[in-house]
Amino acid sequence: MLEAAERIFGERGYQGTSMDDVAAEVGVSKPLIYQYYGSKDGLFLACLARLRAQLLETVSDAVMAATDAEDALYAGFVAWFQFLDDHPQAWSVLIDEGMLSTNPAAGPAAAATDEVRAAFIELISAMVRMNLPPGRTADNDEIEIIAQSISGATERLAIWRSRVPAPPTPEKVARTLQDLLWQGLQTLSTA
Repeated sequence: MLEAAERIFGERGYQGTSMDDVAAEVGVSKPLIYQYYGSKDGLFLACLARLRAQLLETVSDAVMAATDAEDALYAGFVAWFQFLDDHPQAWSVLIDEGMLSTNPAAGPAAAATDEVRAAFIELISAMVRMNLPPGRTADNDEIEIIAQSISGATERLAIWRSRVPAPPTPEKVARTLQDLLWQGLQTLSTA
């Protein structure tokens, strides 16, 4: 049920998806979906929770398996972009513009989308703290600025890659972004 809902939300967006669409795709009655998820918001929230867990696990595993800080940055980026390539509807669900918290019609699903972003920023912050270059430090504000910047850069690159006919590979995007950011991380003040 969730796979079908993710696909439909990914293709049509939150506003363009109905419970009838999901029920028809899965081959069950609409009341059965309501019984499991309570509402369209509930179904969307279940999709987001599942995608969030899969994506966080994928990126975390890649970073933790890295041999050093520089490789951890690269491995995390490759995992992020590869996951989005392997699950194209996931990205559409995660960034559905109908889910912006500034959209009053979006309701609790928009807050959940914001929570997904916040979870990734928290993950990025932890990874930056753990993987600062040797002898380098950063205060909480610097870590937040770095995490927000990385989050914004990866989101924009993912959007761009989804719109070009022949996007660069996850490895190429990751290497270019990693090279750019690693230079900046090298300049953080020493404590």
